[in-house]
Amino acid sequence: MTADEFREGLATLGWKQTDFAMATGLSKVAVSHWLTGTAPLPLWAQSHLSLLLKLHDLAGELLTPPTKAAKQDKKIND
Repeated sequence: MTADEFREGLATLGWKQTDFAMATGLSKVAVSHWLTGTAPLPLWAQSHLSLLLKLHDLAGELLTPPTKAAKQDKKIND
């Protein structure tokens, strides 16, 4: 995962660098260093973000009201 992909992942979640830092117990500076290339992006942080994105997608699927999902399916099938 590149720094840009990490940044895009945070944006997808609606998170800022500080949100990720707080959630993982890190300083804002550490996350900033990953995104500027000052420090390498750790594998655990990549995995953590990937998991958060999967949960985000799953929650979107599971929490979409049935009526809205049915309307979307109808548009796709028409």
